[in-house]
Amino acid sequence: MSVAEREKKILIFSAVYQPFSGFGLSIKEITDRLPENEYYLVTNKFKAEELNEEKIANINVRRLGQGKKLDKYLYPFRAASYALILHKNIKFDFVWSIGSYYAGLAALFFKYKTKTPYLFTLYSRASKNSIEKYIRFFNPLYKQIYCQPKLTQAISKRLGKYSRGLGNHGEIILLPEGIDLNIYKNSLNSELKQEIKKELGISTDEMVIITVATAVLENSAIDLIKAMNFLVYKIGIAAKLVILGAELNEKNLRQLVREQGVEDKVLFIAYADYKELASYIEMADIFCGPSVVEGFGSYFLEAMALGAPIIATSGNIPDFLVDGESGLFCETPNPANIALAIEKLLKDKELYNKLASQGKDLIIKKYSWDIIAQQMKQMFNKMVEG
Repeated sequence: MSVAEREKKILIFSAVYQPFSGFGLSIKEITDRLPENEYYLVTNKFKAEELNEEKIANINVRRLGQGKKLDKYLYPFRAASYALILHKNIKFDFVWSIGSYYAGLAALFFKYKTKTPYLFTLYSRASKNSIEKYIRFFNPLYKQIYCQPKLTQAISKRLGKYSRGLGNHGEIILLPEGIDLNIYKNSLNSELKQEIKKELGISTDEMVIITVATAVLENSAIDLIKAMNFLVYKIGIAAKLVILGAELNEKNLRQLVREQGVEDKVLFIAYADYKELASYIEMADIFCGPSVVEGFGSYFLEAMALGAPIIATSGNIPDFLVDGESGLFCETPNPANIALAIEKLLKDKELYNKLASQGKDLIIKKYSWDIIAQQMKQMFNKMVEG
């Protein structure tokens, strides 16, 4: 058996681990599909009552801290120190660091102490300017995080270029997020869609524009609320905007809704799980996300898999969105332009059907987690090759 084929002992650094969101979901989906390896994940506690140690599926999870805000700042030092203790008995083959500054710094410290190589998955959802502003006092050390990995996985071309700009001369592999096609598959007929709309108070003649907005993506919701004023009152289209998400500053957004005079045109919905999220997206006519900070855009992939045409910012997710082929571009912050893009898609049925069909085909061919996991397996093999 070659070195690449044997079981690998992989140490994972991730400052946050919630298996059903963000890069926590990526970790779960990949490790579920590659059970032949032994995984140890060192992370922070999200809540004080969480267990210090437990096994979740194929991952041995080790949590540090007390679930306090200070924990994230101490994470690189705590995680590297704790990993050194683990390494005495387990002898990790390599480190997989996921996220950005905190997890990357832990991997860098661990490498300095043990010479263990690390794979850095660049998954930042913050804009370049905000990252640089946040770590400006630690810039030389920050750059070393990007320069020292044996391999870098960039989930988007934008992030790959960012890594190069910080001095990374090593191998960068473009490998995006995926989606679970067992969850994001069409399951609603026209009657079920109308039933969901009726429950939400949406009339049969109203078009539904939907978006997923987290605390990080709140500006996307702001632009869409303003676009609804333009769409309804200036263009004259009967429509409702559905904003999905539980992390928003809903009070401020509701105030904006009142100011824009669209109280009866905007709905805020917190979804319980990804199956419920999928149902809401499938019910909608258009998925729109005019954000400038999304690292790759998994929500867009999910919408495309469900056959919803997408509208997005051109500087945001160009990796899979070709204007007029797999989606439409819009400008942001430009509510009028967003409204015009929505109008174009709703009025041009040939374009609407084309984007829905081609977007769905693209996801099936390139972005399922089964495909992504096999590509990740190749990267793991590279990490243990000489």
